[in-house]
Amino acid sequence: MKIFKFIVLFVVFLSNQNLFAEENNSKIYEGKWIINCSSKSKENEKECALERSIFIDQEMKKKLITIIMQTKLPSKNVRFVLISPLGTQIPSGVRIGFDGKFISDKGFGFNICRKIGCITSMMVKKETLDRFKKAKELNLEYVGGNGQKINVNFSLDGFGEEFKKITEI
Repeated sequence: MKIFKFIVLFVVFLSNQNLFAEENNSKIYEGKWIINCSSKSKENEKECALERSIFIDQEMKKKLITIIMQTKLPSKNVRFVLISPLGTQIPSGVRIGFDGKFISDKGFGFNICRKIGCITSMMVKKETLDRFKKAKELNLEYVGGNGQKINVNFSLDGFGEEFKKITEI
C-alpha cells in the first residue's frame, strides 16, 4: 500500500513538472495592469497594489505568473511580490533580472508555496524600483524538475505610468 501511495505521488509530481514545461513552450498572454486600493481607518493612509499576470490561455483564466507591487501611503516603502508556478525546483528559487541582465547569479528563494504557486516577497530599494520603471521587460528564470532552465520574459510596458497612479492616489 505504501508503494502505491508513493507511485501516485510520484506520478502527480511528474505531471506537474511536465505541465509547467508544456505551458512555458506554448504561447503566453499578458493581462492588463490592475490597480487595487483600500483606505485604512487612519487619515490619509491607503494601501495599493499594482498587479499584472501572464496567462497560458487566451481567455486569461489560467495564470502562469503574477507580479504585484504594493505600497502603503504615505510611506515610500514598496513591496514586490512574485507568484511563480508550481513544478519548479524549490531550492533553485527564481532568478530575476531586467532587459536580459540578471540581478544576481543566485535565485531568490520562495517564502512559501501554496495552491496558487510559490510566493517570493521582498522590499524594493529605490534603485530597483527605478529599474522596473526604465526596463522593457522583467526576466525570470526557473529550474524545472528535470534540471532544465525555464526563462520567462514579462513585459513591463506601461509599468511606470501605472505605478505613478498608485503612489499619488
